[in-house]
Amino acid sequence: MIRLIRTNLEAMLTRPVPRGFNAVRIVPEGVLVAGFRRFLRRPAAASLGTTDPAASAELERMAEQIRANAGIR
Repeated sequence: MIRLIRTNLEAMLTRPVPRGFNAVRIVPEGVLVAGFRRFLRRPAAASLGTTDPAASAELERMAEQIRANAGIR
């Protein structure tokens, strides 16, 4: 997941917003893995598992746009 996030950030034509995403580009992968694991165990991450059809469609559309900019199919 982190490698894909990095690939997608590199494909962006402009700098990411919020600027905190720049940290994903430079922080060592092992540190990011530990941080993501810790976050995903928290109750705050429960909302990321949404099954709302509108949210799922929006996320899929965003993924298509990112893949198109990155040249990934």
